[in-house]
Amino acid sequence: MSKMVRRVVSIALAFAVAISLGGFSGTAAKAQGQAGTSSPGVWQSSINIQNTSTTAATVSIDFYDANGTRVTTYNPTGPIAANGSLSIFVPSQVAGLAAGQFSAVVNSDQPVKATVNTASTNSTAAPWTAMGYEGMGDTETGPSLYFPGLYKGYYNFNSEMVIQNADSAAATLTATFFNPAGTRIAGPIALGTLAPNASKTFTTQGLTQLPSGNQTGKFGAVITSSESRKLVGVANIWRTSPTNGSASYNGFTGGSSVLYAPALYNNYYGFASALTLQAIGGAASGTITYSNGRQTPFNLAAGAAQEFYQPANANLPSGNSAGVFSAKVTATTGKVVGLVSLSVPSGARGDFASYNVPGTPAAQVGIVNVMSNYFGYFSAVTVQNTGSTPTNITIRFANGKTDTALNVPANGTKNFVYVGNNAVFGTTSTSTSAVVSSSNGNPLVAVVQHNTAAGVTGNNAAKLPSDFLIAQTGSAR
Repeated sequence: MSKMVRRVVSIALAFAVAISLGGFSGTAAKAQGQAGTSSPGVWQSSINIQNTSTTAATVSIDFYDANGTRVTTYNPTGPIAANGSLSIFVPSQVAGLAAGQFSAVVNSDQPVKATVNTASTNSTAAPWTAMGYEGMGDTETGPSLYFPGLYKGYYNFNSEMVIQNADSAAATLTATFFNPAGTRIAGPIALGTLAPNASKTFTTQGLTQLPSGNQTGKFGAVITSSESRKLVGVANIWRTSPTNGSASYNGFTGGSSVLYAPALYNNYYGFASALTLQAIGGAASGTITYSNGRQTPFNLAAGAAQEFYQPANANLPSGNSAGVFSAKVTATTGKVVGLVSLSVPSGARGDFASYNVPGTPAAQVGIVNVMSNYFGYFSAVTVQNTGSTPTNITIRFANGKTDTALNVPANGTKNFVYVGNNAVFGTTSTSTSAVVSSSNGNPLVAVVQHNTAAGVTGNNAAKLPSDFLIAQTGSAR
């Protein structure tokens, strides 16, 4: 009997080849595509794949154009080792692709997860920015997509939604937009029809029905297929003033009654964060409980998205020591999804990224890509102990290295940083994957952030201040 082939789908940004990759949970999956992105930059991407099984995985990657026609197939030189990883820099490693924007399908005979890191780092001219997000699997498709954070002229931020039809028949799309109070401000807006495997990009600037500006240019959205086709998607957010910044996050197909935000900031080495919640399938209400015990209530109308800016909360700690913390979101009625955006609000630097707030903690969490002194990048993995007792947290890397933090308290976090000459990798250029685990089975959630900094081998200080920050969410294993 032959092995079952599992499929993972991804899509690329425009101009220079830039790939966004989908992950999967063991069955055929489709992932979002981008055709004609408006996010400024000359983009290049790496596809990062983590083999989550104990058996070597044989993979291939099919690349498709905007019409769903396969352009080329990439075959790695060998299988990905059990619990191992593979990173592919598309422009130099994938033959047969002209500069442009493509979708991609990863075929594997073992379960894998994937992310994509996309940057304009190699461009000779600004903007120099970076963004990335996690792959999405077949169980993460749905007839409706929810986007809690979209912007049009909102303090210089704009955004776009990239939608792909992950079904076998055409999908007719509509979009509805809500302001933070839950009032419908536009929609249903007809977005046209998507063929199977096809994708389209919809910019907020291109939707004239949407308001713009610092007071009205912030909203949540719901994208729906009238035929209940399977959809997936991402949102890209960017600005070019006062500094360059870009971020990506995944559209949601379902909500949860409990969410965990492991990395929140209040003037932490200049960083701040905003937690945005959106009600899914109806109204939702509940409480945000921060790791210092302080609580903030929320009450959301159906489809509405509300932003909670941590520096605006006087009950939260601040500064380089205390200004990093976590939160638990509990919806006592309804379900919610969550988005965290990270930035340096002073405008002195362009660091900007977003991550999907996880709702499924686990004793083991997979991190697809961790970098140390890797072409100017380093990574920080932030882990939240969501259990009710202390636990030891260990990161086991695919290259055999380990890192452990002892007695992380209940609801506490640990930040593992691999910058410069660090204790785990030294100055060796490293790109690998990791599995985060607790010593007593306590459930964990984790996010990874990639960035550049002085002291990191390959860092290009001439391109600073710029946005090279990427944030991605770990997956339960």
